[in-house]
Amino acid sequence: MPKQKKIKDYRQQFINQGYAIVENVLTTEEAEEGSLILLDKIRPESPESYAGIWGTRRQLKRPQHSIPEIARWATHPKLLEIVSNLIDGSFRLTDEPLPIVTFPGKVCGCLKDGNWRGHTDGLSRIPFLEREGKAVSIWLTLADIEPSGGATTLIPGSHWLIEKMAVDPEFRAKKERNNTYTAEDNLDGLDWNPKEITLKAGGIFFFNDQAIHSASDNLLRQPRLICAYGFTKRGNQEEELSARQSIHKRFNSDHLEIMDDQMKRLIGLV
Repeated sequence: MPKQKKIKDYRQQFINQGYAIVENVLTTEEAEEGSLILLDKIRPESPESYAGIWGTRRQLKRPQHSIPEIARWATHPKLLEIVSNLIDGSFRLTDEPLPIVTFPGKVCGCLKDGNWRGHTDGLSRIPFLEREGKAVSIWLTLADIEPSGGATTLIPGSHWLIEKMAVDPEFRAKKERNNTYTAEDNLDGLDWNPKEITLKAGGIFFFNDQAIHSASDNLLRQPRLICAYGFTKRGNQEEELSARQSIHKRFNSDHLEIMDDQMKRLIGLV
């Protein structure tokens, strides 16, 4: 029987490869409950004012809107245990969790059709190992994500090459104009081996946004159902006071009214 991974092993994989997957965070029943809620709240015909539209992908607009029944899993014991091993010290939830549904259809290309292209979320000026352990985004899946099913797709280890190249002013200026990467216009030294992040319902994944990644088309009948939870290390007294003062800009007001004490502590309200 293979040795079971420890959370520190997932963190090391995240450092080395730029992503990691942890299965069985939610139970099958919890994930199924969440999938029904999400499909009831976000639909293909959801208006732009409610969910931003990118092809067949629908992404809840925050903080104007919230799904408290999904957001509450930010306090799930297994999820918090993982976060506590990824962030060095006490932490808080940064903003309203982000539910996303990718319905069947086109978004931005896919591996199967050979037209996938990636990007990074900007170019950080802070070395990865100086940022690692200070913040993390956890992506919780509420239904199985199969190959060609709209998965986040990523090139493992590419964050290290991007960090190395980003010190070049010419490279940085070019990518600030057009921050896309393709197999045809590949970087020297990069093994172009995009990997779909597939996993079972109830699992989570997290990845470095400086790795080359992107969403992808959903060629299956099953919608891809996920929710992203952002966490950050708590700052000093002044920083935390500033965070509390901006809390209504980051969280839905109606949601704040019904939060339990555990959730209020997690967002830094009490």
